[in-house]
Amino acid sequence: MTGPTHLSVTPGASRSNIRHATGHLTIRTMAQDPDGARVGLMATRALLLSGDAVRIEVDVAPGAWLDVVEATGTVAYEGDTPSSWTVDADVGDGGVLTWAGMPFVVSDEIATHRGTHIRLHGTGKVLMQEKLVLGRAGQTGGDLTTSLDAHDDTGPLQVEYLDLRRLARQMPGVFGNLRSMDTVTALGWTPEPFGEPDAGTTGPGETYFPLNRSGAALRWMGLGRFRDELCDPTFAAWREDAMHNFRRQRAAQRLRHEAEPGRREDGRVPAGAIMASAAEPNRRARQSGAPSM
Repeated sequence: MTGPTHLSVTPGASRSNIRHATGHLTIRTMAQDPDGARVGLMATRALLLSGDAVRIEVDVAPGAWLDVVEATGTVAYEGDTPSSWTVDADVGDGGVLTWAGMPFVVSDEIATHRGTHIRLHGTGKVLMQEKLVLGRAGQTGGDLTTSLDAHDDTGPLQVEYLDLRRLARQMPGVFGNLRSMDTVTALGWTPEPFGEPDAGTTGPGETYFPLNRSGAALRWMGLGRFRDELCDPTFAAWREDAMHNFRRQRAAQRLRHEAEPGRREDGRVPAGAIMASAAEPNRRARQSGAPSM
């Protein structure tokens, strides 16, 4: 049985620390700085076969950033045994996780589930894009269910379950004969809509809605090709918004650290400086108590 793919990132002195374990997928570092990295996510074999249970575990440390790039789309192939694709992400205080998903295609004669579990801490932020396609060329697609369970330190941010199985999606007001859905979800802050539609409005097959707490979502549904001029630019704009705030906060932290005497480049205080600082009050006390000559 193939284990989960695990990926973690923590800030470092000259560059961030990336650790990963290969499962159904493996990791390649594309870019890196002291606070985080952009990584490519690539399959180690054909995915998603009947019976596959792919699991990806992501841990973004406090004050780190991680941008995940999927190398290719994923096809859930036909078969008798259900398959699944699960992402489990934990983002620390001040961290940022961005993930632009490639198309997830559901073939005929397969039941598959795509689930996402997110835990945010403090001022952590997550931005994810999910592209779903029902059926390959000439197909109508099998049974698909999706779930999103996102929480922060206070409680639920967004909890969603979509039943897009063949019988359910033909019911009035569900999905009808549509085949594609593109969703951009921001959690931890509420970005403004990019371009159309305006906030609180619904265009043909598209909806922008701010969440009840901290977050927003843009969703497009259609018959065929994705409306890339809407969701892709929105993801790019929201990612820039999240990273702009991240860089500003990290710059302010570095200025505070540099103002503290003895602090090293990585933000830590050497042991000698700590001991000297602790001894300073005793030295001053001895000087003040010494008899005058």
